[in-house]
Amino acid sequence: MRRLTLLAVALWLAAGPAWAHAGHEQSALRWNFEAWVTVSLAIATLAYAQGWRRMRGRALGTVEALCFAAGILSLILALQSPLDSLGGDLFSAHMAQHLMLMLVAGPLFVRARPLLAFLWAMPRGLRRPVGRWWSGAPGRIFAILDSPVSIWLWFCGLFVFWHIPGPYGWALRHEPVHVVEHLCFFVSAFAFWSVVIEPSGRRRLDYGATLLFVATAAVLSGLPGALMALSPRPFYPIHAEGAARWGLSLIEDQQLAGLIMWIPAGFAYMAAILVLFLQWLRAAERRSQQRLRRAAGPAATVAILVVILTGCDSKAEEPNPGVSPTSFGGDPRRGAKRIVEIGCGACHTIPGISGADALVGPPLDKMGRRVYLAGLLRNTPDNMITWLRYPQRIVPGNAMPDMHLSEEQARDIAAYLFTLK
Repeated sequence: MRRLTLLAVALWLAAGPAWAHAGHEQSALRWNFEAWVTVSLAIATLAYAQGWRRMRGRALGTVEALCFAAGILSLILALQSPLDSLGGDLFSAHMAQHLMLMLVAGPLFVRARPLLAFLWAMPRGLRRPVGRWWSGAPGRIFAILDSPVSIWLWFCGLFVFWHIPGPYGWALRHEPVHVVEHLCFFVSAFAFWSVVIEPSGRRRLDYGATLLFVATAAVLSGLPGALMALSPRPFYPIHAEGAARWGLSLIEDQQLAGLIMWIPAGFAYMAAILVLFLQWLRAAERRSQQRLRRAAGPAATVAILVVILTGCDSKAEEPNPGVSPTSFGGDPRRGAKRIVEIGCGACHTIPGISGADALVGPPLDKMGRRVYLAGLLRNTPDNMITWLRYPQRIVPGNAMPDMHLSEEQARDIAAYLFTLK
């Protein structure tokens, strides 16, 4: 129970700052340093720094750290700057605050990969229990909610729902409801941009489908803004007193809010579409170059010939007959110790290794009998060692990070894996 509580605290730190309430009636422009928001931002920053230090040079680098810092700054501007005070009076300022949570903080935090950093900030003994817990019912439920179709539906649905005059006024009058509103915007934006950006490199949608994913969300998200800007009557009377305090009529404040939601937000989506299109072109060019480079390598040549020959043969290919684990200089006993030291069990299920029962990556049972590695390389000692040392060179963007193993370390680990028949 204590470990589950620690996990809940880590997840709360990831999204907690977005819960800040901006609906207090204020007319003075001032910074709003609510203690719990400030403490949450500080603890999240320290946790990220610890995880980033441990994963530096693997999955997290300078770009991720800068994006996290920019994301924290955007939350400070949205939730603690005078914009928060102004949002209590003006509908237009309130919309700017929401868009900052969704279109600035959301993508920045996705690119920073904070959940990975928070996981690695935990003590080593806690990571495996978290992985086992997540591989159960929570992970299955999350997989349903995390599908691109589900994310699109609740991202667009929540955006429209919270801008209907009734729910919007309800949230502004009741602080707990407003907390939920901000949480909905931040979490749905984080999920939405995780599909678009995919910082791990493994895309859930191809580029064409992702372009459609963003374009349709942009159109649907822009409709409320267009309606607000073009409507001849005000929809949000709750801001009447605040707008008058700043010398604006209700309809002027609403039209300004509509323009903010319509035009700057539209440019943000268009920028995302343009970046996606350029990445699509680069990915196509990169795939062509990789095919040429792989075809020039001996291992790739063997793999391609095997695929061609087996495609023409009606007989199923026999399993890898295996090799002697010590025939290429590795020590299986040292390999087992190195697997524990490096922490391979945090991602894989590995027979014979205590605590190595995670399901983040594929299980490594019967590795000594498998025909291929990563679906490309023939399962030979040399190829196994190369894959362990340079997985990102062989399949760029795959989920396995370069662990910077020495040749001796990789040889020992390969020797152990070849004992798994």
